[in-house]
Amino acid sequence: MKIERSELLRYLGYKGQRIDGKIEENISAAISLCKSKITPRHAIRKYALEREPLALKGTDAILKGKDISAHLADCSEVYLMGATVGFEIEKTISRLMKENPLLGVMVDSASICAIESYCDDLCEELQAENEKLLTWRFSCGYGDFPLSQQADFVRLLELPKKIGVFMNEQSFMLSPQKSVTAIIGIKDNSEVKSNACKAKCLNCGNANCTYRK
Repeated sequence: MKIERSELLRYLGYKGQRIDGKIEENISAAISLCKSKITPRHAIRKYALEREPLALKGTDAILKGKDISAHLADCSEVYLMGATVGFEIEKTISRLMKENPLLGVMVDSASICAIESYCDDLCEELQAENEKLLTWRFSCGYGDFPLSQQADFVRLLELPKKIGVFMNEQSFMLSPQKSVTAIIGIKDNSEVKSNACKAKCLNCGNANCTYRK
């Protein structure tokens, strides 16, 4: 897992502005502090797919939306994944937002980099274990894949018990905030491995996204 300076700046909205010495000091401090406060954990489970409707075999979870159906069009198996960098970093950010807002914002951005990098690492490990190509990870809320589907991920992966991640029943948001759920398809007909599992921006249709790489 890496927290790269360039990624942190991207999440801060950096577009080539001059960065003075004080900002550089805060960037270094934010990365160091973030690394000391994160506690990465994850849960992964493989499921076979059923069609019409698209569902996880052996469960009552139906995958809703045209986008997830297209994403998994040539897959008969998937991985469900849940990951977090923990509560401690969240408490640290909350404290800093009161004591040192600039550093707080930077640590918050660093923690986003941390969870994304952690998920990328998990995807690379999964790909290394598979002869077949994996799709890029697809999360609830992408396209028309409803955020409410997150309830199935939390339940099936037993996230509260396994990694201490909880979900608000009304908003479907996760706690700790720097937590992710995703589905990763295992392609049926693929001969060449790639980094497709982590290429979210390359595969996303939102070309105007602020955080696009």
